[in-house]
Amino acid sequence: MPVTPRRSTRQTAIFTPLSAVKQVPARYEWISGPSSTSPTGRTHYTSFERARGAGRKAEEARFAIGDGVSVGLEGGAEGLGLLIDLWEEPVPEDEREEADDETRKMARVHWFFRRSDLPSVMRNLTLEDNEVLLAASPTRPVTSDLPIALLVKTVPVYSRAVFKEQFPDEARTTKWKGYAWAKPEGVYWCARAYDKGAKGGRVWRVDVDAWKDRGVAGDWSVPLRDEESGEESDASEGEDEVSDGGTEDESASGSEQDEEEEEEDGEEEEKPVKKRGRPPKAATAGKKRKAKAVRGRPRKIPKVQKVKKAHPKASASHLPAAVEIDSLPTDPYERALRLLHVGATPESLPCREDEFVDVLTRLEEGVETGGGGCLYIAGVPGTGKTATVHAVVKELKRRAEDGEIAPFSYVEINGLKIPSPAHAYSILWEEISGQRGSSAKTALRGLEKHFARSSSVRGPRSNTYVVLMDELDQLLTAKQDVVYNFFNWPAMRDSQLFVIAIANRMDLPQHLATKIKSRLGLQTVLFQPYDRPALVEIVQSRLVPHPRSTADHKVLTLDAIVLAATKMAGTNGDARRVLDACRRAVEVSVKNGAGVVGPRDMALVLSAMSNSPVALFIKACGLEQKMMLAAMVRCVRREGVSEITWRALRADHDALTRALTDHTEMLSDPMLALLRAGLVASHALVVAPDLYKSGDERRLALGMEIGEVGRVLMNEGDEWRRALAGT
Repeated sequence: MPVTPRRSTRQTAIFTPLSAVKQVPARYEWISGPSSTSPTGRTHYTSFERARGAGRKAEEARFAIGDGVSVGLEGGAEGLGLLIDLWEEPVPEDEREEADDETRKMARVHWFFRRSDLPSVMRNLTLEDNEVLLAASPTRPVTSDLPIALLVKTVPVYSRAVFKEQFPDEARTTKWKGYAWAKPEGVYWCARAYDKGAKGGRVWRVDVDAWKDRGVAGDWSVPLRDEESGEESDASEGEDEVSDGGTEDESASGSEQDEEEEEEDGEEEEKPVKKRGRPPKAATAGKKRKAKAVRGRPRKIPKVQKVKKAHPKASASHLPAAVEIDSLPTDPYERALRLLHVGATPESLPCREDEFVDVLTRLEEGVETGGGGCLYIAGVPGTGKTATVHAVVKELKRRAEDGEIAPFSYVEINGLKIPSPAHAYSILWEEISGQRGSSAKTALRGLEKHFARSSSVRGPRSNTYVVLMDELDQLLTAKQDVVYNFFNWPAMRDSQLFVIAIANRMDLPQHLATKIKSRLGLQTVLFQPYDRPALVEIVQSRLVPHPRSTADHKVLTLDAIVLAATKMAGTNGDARRVLDACRRAVEVSVKNGAGVVGPRDMALVLSAMSNSPVALFIKACGLEQKMMLAAMVRCVRREGVSEITWRALRADHDALTRALTDHTEMLSDPMLALLRAGLVASHALVVAPDLYKSGDERRLALGMEIGEVGRVLMNEGDEWRRALAGT
């Protein structure tokens, strides 16, 4: 099992390449004389040359101070920066790998921000094609000291005026005779500086050419304010004129391109493609004759690079959008069917104001401090846990965009939507490094190296990551290593990781390993089940009138809503069940043309829901069979897996027998086997074909929907409800 590295206080480079990356051996030589020598033993230079291979395959590249460079980062990605210093220094004896490694060649890089380097909540910042932002901060480092072996290639970074002169807007937007223009690759321009560490991310104008000139003279500091105007530009001013050399026409054309090409953000850049229509027959014949003349030449078949497919998106990092009333139908019944759907996201969550403030305070503190933390949220299904966290993240996202708090990135991992618990590593690693399609083992190694570093700043992608782990029960394994790692990484120094875990079980921390419980601490929020008044308020909050309609929007009477709320509050207080019952009642009313739904209509719908095939089967079962099904539900929710061994199921059945009955003697093994055989024959339980295993290790699974079975059994009485409430 991979072991998470211990906390380290050693200062390391901001970017650390993965050791698995294969690098071609290269030779590095200074092509300039020493420019200066520092008291620490560093000898500074202004340029060097890199040579790889020999003969025809030899490759040479030159790097000089002031060049834009592409830097190899962790995960195989590349970062963009400007080379501002070169030097050679002696290697400490404890870091020498070979006897000849007495000195090492180093470089200092000042970083640029591309759109992919920005936090997810700040990616609405308007950036034109090929535009980058210059990193600047009065409190946090914006440079990195790296071995020159990590410099991949030189990359042109121009000012806006120079870039527009070389790539004019007219040439980029014109489609002439079937030729389509594509974005120029490997060329960037910069006209703004960006302080990602500031609240909201401050953006202001900067003259990159003047900055380079000052840097070559020895001053690489970035002016924090526009010295000419004395004003800062807000993050929303992306379409304003941002360079001294640009004209109004250029700015206008750039704004038009923002609107036309904003939908292409996040897609891979394509090379210029020449689109041709079908040529006439005469032209085709001429081409055939020409092809015959050169038929003897060998035809070169271009090599097609295989693109590694990314894992399926098993988790969404985008928050669900709230339902807009203006876009809904004006008919009250059709609007009620949309609003009463369990998947509809309301603008506000009634009856969860205290929990909202509690979660908001804890999460905002974690984002502001820039450290790490864990928060465990528990509650029975349908109590608004996930919806409350979504509302909190939306509020923090709004505050980050308004500049009230520091920006952050949001990642959501749902245990029911990923193929395996270890796939959670790949989702988090993709957001941190930008590397798509990495396996769980590769992602785990990258995450361990990422969080083991003690540097407070990690370059362009350095920001707090808020991770929501929904359905934590499904991420539990026998070794509990996935849950341990996600709870251990926030405790490491300068992790910048805040994990919110959501589960349906109140007593889940008691069943976790001791090392995991120590990471959770006291950061726990419990969501109690809704009572009847709360359920009534939730339904009424969704039945709102349409702003463009004067018709009566009443589709459910108060008595009908109270009846549904009373029925569900007596079981587990699941708001989703109440909304589903009200929606079914409205559907029946629309189908029959009965008008407003009354208590009698609601009673018929509730009766139909309680008389489902699963409910009728369980009602026909005997007491021992019901306890066996209840033990199966408890074991599945406790273990977090759908298959339970016969040994565990039998032990939980004995515990339920002591709690629900007055029997002092337990059923014998033959009686329990007969009871199991009856449930298997009716397909209520399914036995795995583990013929090679002993009887106690044979696995069983529930043949019915676990949520429906639990709800029906909770209607058996208060003792049954207490026995199943903690699962």
